[in-house]
Amino acid sequence: MKRISYAGGTIETSDAVAQAMLDYVTNVEQAETNVTVDIPVRESDGTVSRHSVVLGPGTQLDVADADAVWNGDEAKDFPVPEFAKPTELADSAPGADADRAAREFDKAVADIEHDLDEQGS
Repeated sequence: MKRISYAGGTIETSDAVAQAMLDYVTNVEQAETNVTVDIPVRESDGTVSRHSVVLGPGTQLDVADADAVWNGDEAKDFPVPEFAKPTELADSAPGADADRAAREFDKAVADIEHDLDEQGS
């Protein structure tokens, strides 16, 4: 079992889930986006529940061995969730709204630069 310090809190999960989270945040930097993943977590009363965590390029995880020992089957009780592949996130095309917003931004910058040029003349 591993204890993960994340976003000001601490959760406990299996070694495999913790490793999958570390692998994901290590490789997601190229995606420039955040994703929500549901992971199995050991609660303080010993039960297992699911928590939604947000992972992205800026995610910082501190992973350490947990004091508690899990007496069940970690692989069965803490299945590793499906993570979006970073390459899939990075290769996804921007939507029409993103293209429109980029054109509007470029026009606004050009207008400002034009106004500054006229004021400097």
